[in-house]
Amino acid sequence: MFLWSARTLTNALREHLPATAPLLERIANTFGTRKFKEAFRRLYRQCENISIDYAVLEPRSGKGEQNSNIICLPADFGWNDLGSWTALHEHHVGKSQPKDDNLIAAEGWFTLNAEGNYIHAPGKFVAAVGVSNLVVVETEDALLITTREQAQDVGKVVKHLDEKKLRNLV
Repeated sequence: MFLWSARTLTNALREHLPATAPLLERIANTFGTRKFKEAFRRLYRQCENISIDYAVLEPRSGKGEQNSNIICLPADFGWNDLGSWTALHEHHVGKSQPKDDNLIAAEGWFTLNAEGNYIHAPGKFVAAVGVSNLVVVETEDALLITTREQAQDVGKVVKHLDEKKLRNLV
């Protein structure tokens, strides 16, 4: 878990991601306005695709303890990065729950012989019959269907969409 002031983070981004920092600042300047959604859509995809760990923490920690302005404190608390649909399912139903738990976000639903599914289809009625360990996520312009085991591969779909310049799917 990272804790820092906005100034500290901004300065670190300027130092370690000099091409990305101005884009993020332009996005931030529109926050709370009608221009935010469009600015975010247009500019965020131009940002370097790198985690904060690799972009800032590793190069900053290479400066040594005194010069890095990074402090590490031990803590004992639960943590789940929620980096995949599987992790989100486990977070909501709990690892100690029976295998047949389904997590369904929908207007209404019916299940029969269905277990371990994560289904997100707001405003729809969902019927899950005879399926197990699926991830189904409906958005305004796309439908993702995968298994919980392969849910981490969704990044490959995003990469494909970027490569094909498929930005507006509606």
